[in-house]
Amino acid sequence: MTRRADGTGFRRIAAVGIVLLAGWALATAVMAANRHQLPPPTRSAPDSGGGAFDHGFTPADLHALLQAGRPDGLLPNGSRVTLSLNEELQSQIFDLFRRFDPLYGVFAAMEPDTGRVVALVGYRRGGESDPWLPLKAIYPAASLIKVVTASAAIERGKVSPQDEFSYRGGIYGITRGGIHARDGRRTPKMTLEEAIARSANAVFGKVAVNNVGGPVLEEYLAKFGFEQKIPFDLPVETSRGIVPKEEYELARTGAGFGEVYVSPLHMAMIMSAIASSGAMPRPVLIDRIEDRDGQPLYESSPMKWRDTVLPETANAVVRMMVKTVEMGTSRRAFAPGRTPLLQDMDVAGKTGSLSGWTPSVHFEWFAGVAPVGSPRLALSALVVNDSRWKIKGSYVGKEAFNSYFGYPSSMPPVYAKARGTRKWRPVRAVKKGNPTVKAKSKKAGKAARARKAVKARKRAPAKTAEKGVGKRLAANASTARTGG
Repeated sequence: MTRRADGTGFRRIAAVGIVLLAGWALATAVMAANRHQLPPPTRSAPDSGGGAFDHGFTPADLHALLQAGRPDGLLPNGSRVTLSLNEELQSQIFDLFRRFDPLYGVFAAMEPDTGRVVALVGYRRGGESDPWLPLKAIYPAASLIKVVTASAAIERGKVSPQDEFSYRGGIYGITRGGIHARDGRRTPKMTLEEAIARSANAVFGKVAVNNVGGPVLEEYLAKFGFEQKIPFDLPVETSRGIVPKEEYELARTGAGFGEVYVSPLHMAMIMSAIASSGAMPRPVLIDRIEDRDGQPLYESSPMKWRDTVLPETANAVVRMMVKTVEMGTSRRAFAPGRTPLLQDMDVAGKTGSLSGWTPSVHFEWFAGVAPVGSPRLALSALVVNDSRWKIKGSYVGKEAFNSYFGYPSSMPPVYAKARGTRKWRPVRAVKKGNPTVKAKSKKAGKAARARKAVKARKRAPAKTAEKGVGKRLAANASTARTGG
């Protein structure tokens, strides 16, 4: 009797459980149906807080498309999403990184007038794709900060591109005494235009202290979007910059040695602003979403994010940056006389190089825009090298412009480490088995050694004094190395 009652109770509990399970399944189905019910079509600028993600599309879906380098894809509900990516440019830049296999390769490119992001490439040695790398602000801006310093100097410091500045101790060193160096009969001078082309730290250190100042530099970093949240379909790390009060550290920061970090996407936005008379666009990645019948559910629209500098300031800076490619730090990579692209359009650019991290790696930046005057592509390229150098950012930028505008690709300059130094120099190939070339090379080397010996004899009386000056300059110079 007891066993029968227990059996009846068990069957009742099981029946109640089945009813509850069926109810839960029905409720879940209703909720799922409501969740996939799409609202009426809408037009708005994309934002990570809504917009495109209201239509069954998730950040994980977007990341998967970027990982595969695909510009479009189908959603589970049958809708199709289209990104603003240029598939050919995306693929070619990734293949370029894979061919030369740097430690890291990072690239971002966009249309300055619309903000449409046409490439986001992140590469890790060994062929791994990492779409998050262009959105991280962990990279030192290095000499790219000179674009902000120059903008502030022109707009607020009453400096023109043709104004000359004297400097001491070479163009790449910054000394405390050189910050306030007076003009002398034998003191070398350089215009601001040449200083940005050659990335002269000595000049920009003086300009940061004497013509800009800490509060103004901090203000212009903010104008260009530092310490500001960038609206985008994926989270972008905030670029940041610390502006010190002490003169020497301010000089270092304004020239590229300071605590300033920027994401490659943000750097492409800064180039867009400089090329577009100061208007910085809001970046767009999700271009369009259509339902299974091809009806638009979401469509992006161009939108300005912020104003940066006055149009005349932006135009002056972008014209100065053309000299970087023509005669400055990018000249070897672009080879103006042998680059068909430069015969049809002006390209503006800025390089930046810095050693950092532990173990030490070398950051090699190039940020640029083309064509100047009617910009269609703004980009930033970063190559993080270890001791195995093969390419730099300038070469990646040049190849990106070639690909986007339909010009043939080229080979990069070849660099090797100079024996007994910490610098890198270009290597000129000598044809094997050619006795004429070898004879000329040997003769030229002998003549160079003879000239060097004559100069050494002439300098002999002043050798001790020069060595002492060199030690004092070295003591005042930065331990970090930056150029370009």
